Amino acid sequence: MKNAIRYYYGLEVNQLDFYESRYYFDSYSLIPLQKSLDLSIYQLLQQYRYPLYEIVPNKDQEYITKIENQEYILVQTHEILPITFEVLEYFQIPIYQEEILPWHELWMTKIDFYEKYRNNVASSKLKNSFFYYEGLTENAISFYQEIKKVMPLYIAHSRMSDDFDYWNPTNFIIDYKARDIAEFTKNSFFNGNLNLSDLFLYFYRTGFQEQDYLLFYARMLFPSYYFDCFDKIIEGESDSCLDLFLDRVEAYESLLQELYFSFSRQFFLPKIDWLVDK
Repeated sequence: MKNAIRYYYGLEVNQLDFYESRYYFDSYSLIPLQKSLDLSIYQLLQQYRYPLYEIVPNKDQEYITKIENQEYILVQTHEILPITFEVLEYFQIPIYQEEILPWHELWMTKIDFYEKYRNNVASSKLKNSFFYYEGLTENAISFYQEIKKVMPLYIAHSRMSDDFDYWNPTNFIIDYKARDIAEFTKNSFFNGNLNLSDLFLYFYRTGFQEQDYLLFYARMLFPSYYFDCFDKIIEGESDSCLDLFLDRVEAYESLLQELYFSFSRQFFLPKIDWLVDK
């Protein structure tokens, strides 16, 4: 890979580190593309002076470089600003479109996909836990189907697993504003640093409405963290990534209960009997 970087970018690499499928050297990161790169979002964020990592063009002045049948982009990194509720609020960027997005269809497709793999993996932890998280996903689907009107769209992130994701130009998508805050809340909970007062202050300061809360709660029900771990297991990694989630099942259910009772005091929220009456 050092030779490829030298050839395509004219950069000398003394030490090349590899982590989370990305290569790091000096102030650069070589990132594999898992989906098409939306340059319109990247250019819009540049106009907003969003402090994202800057894409470095290759020797042919192209953003995407194909190396051994895998497409990559090279980005120049900078000191990472830790993601907080305040950062999420400040960099919330609308695109002035409204739509009903097919979250429920995407989630049903995921369940169908993972059901095919469940019996073909060696992990007993995954096999034994799958039906629980399948049930959570079905609850999320039912909850999301309560959304009856088009909603404003924002620039959001495909994943919020770490601070790097927030500034990674390959990670941007168009979605509801509830997506980022829900994924950040889940990540904060499992990392043990969720502050509910900060979360509710975010809701207040960003003008969350009833439909926003419904979207947020549906997203909290959907176990994206579990399916991300499932992907790693399919790719041959250890199932140890499941341990944190399985150890905190009851604590996460308590969080969902607390959020339900708080939201339902303000507006009607569909009741999930097994969770609310537990």
